[in-house]
Amino acid sequence: MPGEEEFREKLLTYRYLEARLESIAAQKNILMNKISEITATLNSIEELVKNDNILFPIGSEAFVPGKILEKNKVIVEIGANVALEKDIDNAKIILEKRKKEIERTNSELEVEIVQISNSLRKLAPEIQELASSSQDMSQAG
Repeated sequence: MPGEEEFREKLLTYRYLEARLESIAAQKNILMNKISEITATLNSIEELVKNDNILFPIGSEAFVPGKILEKNKVIVEIGANVALEKDIDNAKIILEKRKKEIERTNSELEVEIVQISNSLRKLAPEIQELASSSQDMSQAG
């Protein structure tokens, strides 16, 4: 039956779009966490410049007080598990650039979320209509 095939095809598309939307939402969540992390790092760098004493995280929400020996240098990961020592200003530039890239990617995901949501809203009534007409045909037959 042609209507039944169209129904299955649209239902499959709908399920694919739902899964894609879920995947994008997860990616978006990761990006938002990364943006928060970079913002916190930038704030920490500012505090580092202002203070000699700092609390160093050692895990599980525990900290050790310490004294900063070198206030003008920060080791920054630049990718592929490679980290370089940078002066404070260059470290902030690298982090700000990374944050902007992540924000741009996040915006692209927002656009994709809207497009997929619109497609889902369009498909839902079509699937409902095909399901109803298929049910009507099987009851008539």
